Amino acid sequence: MADSSSHAPWVVRSAHALSPRQTYVLDQVFCSWLKSSWTWERQDRGAATLLVLHGVEVVRWHDHPLVTAEIQPQDDIHIGWTAWHHGDLAIHVPCALNGEGRCLPFDPLAATFHGLTCWEEQAGRVALDEHGRPQRFPKAWMSLQGSSQCQGQVISAALQPRWPWLDMMWHAIVGRTMATQPLTCDWTFDVDVAFKHKGRSRLKSSLLQMRDLGLGRWDVVQERFMVNRGWAQDPYATFDWVLRHHQGEPVTFHVLAAMRKRPHDIGLNPHGATLPRLVDELARCPDVVVRWHPGWHAMENPQLAKMEQARLKSWSGMRCDEVRTHFLRGQPGMLWRQWVDMGVKVDSSLGWAHDVGFRAGTSRDFQAFDVGGNERLPLMLQPLVAMDEAMRGKLGWSPLEAEQHLVSILDVVASVGGVWRMCWHNTSVSDTGAWAGWKSTYVGITRKAQSMTVR
Repeated sequence: MADSSSHAPWVVRSAHALSPRQTYVLDQVFCSWLKSSWTWERQDRGAATLLVLHGVEVVRWHDHPLVTAEIQPQDDIHIGWTAWHHGDLAIHVPCALNGEGRCLPFDPLAATFHGLTCWEEQAGRVALDEHGRPQRFPKAWMSLQGSSQCQGQVISAALQPRWPWLDMMWHAIVGRTMATQPLTCDWTFDVDVAFKHKGRSRLKSSLLQMRDLGLGRWDVVQERFMVNRGWAQDPYATFDWVLRHHQGEPVTFHVLAAMRKRPHDIGLNPHGATLPRLVDELARCPDVVVRWHPGWHAMENPQLAKMEQARLKSWSGMRCDEVRTHFLRGQPGMLWRQWVDMGVKVDSSLGWAHDVGFRAGTSRDFQAFDVGGNERLPLMLQPLVAMDEAMRGKLGWSPLEAEQHLVSILDVVASVGGVWRMCWHNTSVSDTGAWAGWKSTYVGITRKAQSMTVR
């Protein structure tokens, strides 16, 4: 909530009391992200809103109706865009107004609200794939002309969502008044298929052996035989390697424990002993958190999601109030309200499934806001920058290309003191099959990020 103390370093001065949307954004930026506080003072003259630090004006702007009224995405309000240059930074910002004199040409609170609520997606201005996920960036971004620039890097404005542009915007506005925070890393893995061979019944393993023998897959037959006899490690059992690689750092595993239903929910049988035992073993490790990874079909049916959650609450070590959806499914707004109804407190599903970058414009954690109810929700959203499958599959990058692209984004995130969070799988660091070579990509990216952090 807003800090009404007269000792708050940041002061917002305006002619009118602030709306719930404005106070929401100010709390996210100054209290949560900048670890500071703010208060509001009435401005008797002038139409502009001022941001003041210790009595000195930092910036001013004209309020946008997106945050002063209760406009809904379906109202189809016109959102203007402007190219904003500040030093060596050049970005495109939504919610533009005609600035005059010393005013910004846009409302930074409205621009932030636009990003954090995924406004364009809630307005239906984005094409969806067969899983209900954005096929590409929203149309408003794709239609932008020109380029964006940061840290000596230049990209097309249409690709700016690959950068944490809200973090960049606020760093430019207040950065000269505050020290840049260090980069924060949050290492996360999705466990869709925990093991390649382990965890199947004897009958199932025998049938698989017969099938692969008939198809002439001799290497798979031998591998399965060695693993089941305990003479070789299961190729997908990369958990010990992950923990050694991140020794002393927090690691989060999102474990899929849905009822098997092809073609999407193909993990181990949750009624067997292998999967709950793995969850318990991982949760007992220092600095490890195990979260619920709701299945594909659970995201189709809220009642099925509740049944899945109820079943997993009996598993030792499983946090059923912290989630990342399978396939990164779920639409902003509607999904957030569903999570609150189910008692979920943290959701780290907010990422692009067909590209890389920041879906809400920020790399930092933030509280969800219900646009329809015009109120905050008791749900923390944790954005992610990239999913391995998007890079290898949708974008078609090689392991080396993926590392180069992500390191360039990492440089931008580090320059504004953001959060680095990726979505990888235990299978993608196995160095087998289609993922051969991607383990070294993961190592290269994490080593670069670790060199930038302050432990």
